[in-house]
Formats: sequence, structure tokens, C-alpha cells
Amino acid sequence: MTMSDPKQEFWLIIPPCADRDDWVATIKPLAESAGFALVSSTAEASQAASGKALILTPNADEPRQAGAASQNVAVMLSDAGPLLPKIDAASEPAPRHAAVRNASELALRGCTAYPERVFTADALKRGPVEIFPGLKLSGPASAAASDRNRALSEAFSVYAADQSFWGSEIFDINAKVVRHHDGQVVFDLTGRPRILIFGPYIVMPAGRWKAVVRLGFSAPTAKHRYRADWGEQEVYTSYEFHPGRDGLFQLEMEYEWDKPSASEFRLLLLEGAFDGEVTFFGAQITRIG
Repeated sequence: MTMSDPKQEFWLIIPPCADRDDWVATIKPLAESAGFALVSSTAEASQAASGKALILTPNADEPRQAGAASQNVAVMLSDAGPLLPKIDAASEPAPRHAAVRNASELALRGCTAYPERVFTADALKRGPVEIFPGLKLSGPASAAASDRNRALSEAFSVYAADQSFWGSEIFDINAKVVRHHDGQVVFDLTGRPRILIFGPYIVMPAGRWKAVVRLGFSAPTAKHRYRADWGEQEVYTSYEFHPGRDGLFQLEMEYEWDKPSASEFRLLLLEGAFDGEVTFFGAQITRIG
């Protein structure tokens, strides 16, 4: 490189994920051996000794505002889930909800801004992939994801595929006795009228989305009245129902987002209950418009 050669800037977008440090540790030596300086801002890029700067950011707005060409931007989607261990394990749900909302918004932003430049962890773990000329990357050997993080990772695939399964692990259950087993959750209904299931606050793209929810009711719980809500936190569509018998039931609900915002599914018990169990199997989410 001569003094007159322009400095080249490449952008690597990694939305918040549990194994971000593993990604950085894997990328750094590969980038440096390929002649890229790994930095975290445009200011650092301007000071880099190398003629090629690889700028790490969680936010697709940064390369867009810098006027980066799409071929100089790559979006990496981890399969480890968005939650750091401390947040994942915390009993207080508010920080987890905020983390899911933030991570999903940034993942959506990257997939929307650069849809042809999205690389998944699964693809990179199968072998090196050339994301920029002269730079091949492989996925990190990260620790196994928690059940919740694994389910969130699957849920986030909605951005690339326009559909995904939202497992029961990513929702909150308001009951004194709760059992998780094989991707389903069984909980005791006993108690006052209340919200039973709520979450997960994943930011949805604009459009019309259908939620197909599977629930199971025991004989005692089938006699009560319920309401299901699907949509945004403040504006949503609702459906009241009375199972009437024990068994498995499927609810289909639709809601149209006019702009990206956090999603919520809620199941409410409309009257007090003395016994019985409800089983929640999760929800299939699909774009229909």
C-alpha cells in the first residue's frame, strides 16, 4: 500500500448475543492474518495502520449512516441466543425482556438493511466462508446455549424465513407450580383471575403475522373462561373462549404491525380456579401479509 491508497472500511454487524466474546476471539486472528485491522468505531478505523479496517458493531444504522456499500457489510447471526448468562438466570424478568427487545430490534435492523449479506452461525460452523475479498471466517466453538437462549435463537429466524417456532421457554408463566419438559410447560391454574402466559417481546417487522398457539387443558381447567391476546403490548387482537372439555386446542390469531415494535402473546384466566393444569406448547409465527 502507498501513501495515496485509500483506506478501505468493512463492517461486521453482530447483534447482541451470548457468545459475542467468542465471535470476537475467533474473528480477530483471522482478520489480522488477512491484513484487516479489527476495530470498533470509524474513529479507530481512521487510525488503523492497516489499509483495511474491519469495524465491529451491533447496529446496522452505523454502516448505513457512513454510506457503506452493501458488499462491504456483513451481518453475523449467532445461534447462541441473545441473553448473557446473568440476565438469562435472573429471576426478575424486566432486564430479560429489555434484552430480548433490544437484541431482536438490532437483528431485524441488520436483516432488513442488508438481506443479501446475512451469514448464520450454522453456515460458518460448517466451514470457512469468504465474507469479504480475502477474508474467510469460521464460527466459534461456543458453550452450549441454555434452553431459553436456544429457543430465542430459533424464534429470531423469523427475520430471514418469515416464519419461526416460538417455544414455551421464551414466555413467562405466572403460576406457583411450573414444570418444563420436552419443549412444553405445564402449570397449576389454582389462583385468582390473572395473566397466565406473557411475552416474549421480540420486535416484529411491519406486516400481518399469524400466531398459531397450542394449549392443553385438564378437565378442571377446561370449565373456565380465558382470553388470548396477540399483537403489540398496548394494541392487540383478543379472543375469549371456554374449552368446555379436556384435551388439546389450537388458537389462530392475526395482527398487523404498521411499523416494527415489540410483540406479546398473553393468555388470561378470567375467573378464579381451584385446581387443574394447563399445558402450553408454544406458538408458530408466520407472515401472511
